[in-house]
Formats: sequence, C-alpha cells, structure tokens
Amino acid sequence: MKSRMFTLMAMASLLFSVLGSGGTTPQAPTTYTIGGMVTGLSGTVVLQNNGGNNLAVSATGSFKFTTAVASGSTYNVTVQTQPSNQTCTVTNGGGTASANVTNVQVICRAGAQPQQQNPPK
Repeated sequence: MKSRMFTLMAMASLLFSVLGSGGTTPQAPTTYTIGGMVTGLSGTVVLQNNGGNNLAVSATGSFKFTTAVASGSTYNVTVQTQPSNQTCTVTNGGGTASANVTNVQVICRAGAQPQQQNPPK
C-alpha cells in the first residue's frame, strides 16, 4: 500500500514538472506615482490627474496622487479648484510615465484668477 502511494505521488510530481502549473503567473502591470512640489500656497488648491483623482493640497511642500498610472500611460496634472485670492499654475504637468514622476511644479501666487467676461451680444 505504501509503495503504491509513493508511486502515485512520484507520478503526479513527474507529471506536474513536465506539464508545469499551467503557464506562468501573469505579473501585475508596472505602475508609477505622479507627484511634485507646491510652492507659495496659502490656502487649499485641488489638483487633478487625468481629469480625476482629486487631491486637496493645503500647504507648501511635496504632493503625490493616490492613484498610480500604468507604465507607458499619460498623465496630465491640472488645477481643478484655485485657492482663495491666489492663482496656481502647473509646469511639467504632462507626459508619459516611464518612472515615478516627481518634477511636477505647482506655483501659487497672490491674486485671484481673472474672471471670464461674457462677450457682448
């Protein structure tokens, strides 16, 4: 009985080694974080990446979006909501992710964003 069990185990092991486990396990796609530095901020600015993943930033310093992007995907950092009495602009805010992005700059300055005026009718 023991020899029969050993034979079955040996055959199963051999079969598994020949056939493998059904292929290689797919690896999760490589993802990269998007972030940078906010300077001059004296309120709260809301940033977006690719039109979503809203990130409220309330202090000068570094920031990083909570959702990473897949390798080779584009990113586009914009200001969704300006702080009161300040205008923030984004530089280095777009590109294709091939590594963690840390060079997005959000520069905030005193002065409200100009109001859009309706064109004359």
